[in-house]
Amino acid sequence: MGCCSTSPDRLIDTEVSRELNGDKDRASKIQKLLFLGSGGSGKSTFFKQLRCIHGAGFNEKDRSVYKEHISAQCIEQICRAVECIPHHNERLPEQYDKLQLSKDAEQSAQYVENIPVDHLMNPEVASHIDVLWREDAIQQIFQNRAIYHIDDSSAYFFDDIQRIGEAQFQPSDMDIMLVRYRTTGVVESRFNIRGSMFQIFDVGGQQSERKKWIHCFENVTAVIFVASLSCYDETMFEDDTTNAMIDSLELFREICNLQWFVATPIILFLNKTDLFEKKIQLIPLSVCFGDEFPKEPPRSMSGAELSTTTMEQQPMIDGDEARTQYIADARNFIKKKFTDNNLNGKRAVYAHITIATNKDNVDQVFNDVQQIVVN
Repeated sequence: MGCCSTSPDRLIDTEVSRELNGDKDRASKIQKLLFLGSGGSGKSTFFKQLRCIHGAGFNEKDRSVYKEHISAQCIEQICRAVECIPHHNERLPEQYDKLQLSKDAEQSAQYVENIPVDHLMNPEVASHIDVLWREDAIQQIFQNRAIYHIDDSSAYFFDDIQRIGEAQFQPSDMDIMLVRYRTTGVVESRFNIRGSMFQIFDVGGQQSERKKWIHCFENVTAVIFVASLSCYDETMFEDDTTNAMIDSLELFREICNLQWFVATPIILFLNKTDLFEKKIQLIPLSVCFGDEFPKEPPRSMSGAELSTTTMEQQPMIDGDEARTQYIADARNFIKKKFTDNNLNGKRAVYAHITIATNKDNVDQVFNDVQQIVVN
């Protein structure tokens, strides 16, 4: 009779409750990862690699956008290198030869300086950039790129500028990995990594962007802090007086000990180890840490050797075994500087040595991340 019937409203309520509970179950199975770190550490490169490995990759529209970014980087960076020549000459001791462009290069410099930054690359622009890139003066400015805020990846594009200048040029995946474009705001995407769903947030690392991070802090499964190993001789993009490594260490200490993350796993990516291994043979850690790093390079007791007529740096270290050991000691010193900033004795910091531009390395590292987070 009527007492056994169920009203339509109750059926609807039951269905809504079932859907809501289903949404909650699905949400609880999503691993929320937050990429944090200083600007230029490589956070966005990891994000792009995940999109290639575990996402949909890049379509034609995406590649057209990155083509614009590559053009902008090439034009802006070669102009910056030219502008830095007089500043570099002012810094040179009297016994060093002043940097000077050839007549052809001066004409190319005048040409590129009048190009709008948003101008797309073409064969003519590429030809002028190629002339400048071959100049000894520009090469020496690039060797001192840490001082002048010239991106490491610019050499990759300058070396292949004729390809980039072709009308039919479309960026490859590696081009996309290496182009430097500063992240603003918060970028979010979801990836299925070996059967686990990850919701990953990439945020801008510049100081002006950090106030936006707080909105991402709730219900985080793990924090991935990305730090550049190679930034120990660099200054911050927005503050020439602050060493980039010191800023990264201070930021890690702040993030690591926030009340939001007391019970949250912290995963530390010590990134750009490929660049670090080259740089540490030229520039000692003392430029950042003074006497804290007691190891001396086997060959030079006071930093990279310089030629007598230029500021060109020569490797400090003789011998493969000594070189390998020195690089490992320097890397472990920096790793300890970071992990010592974790004041929570009950929570471990999982450190990984990474190369964000290396697809295989990123794939392996995120296999480890999945094990840490899911298990």
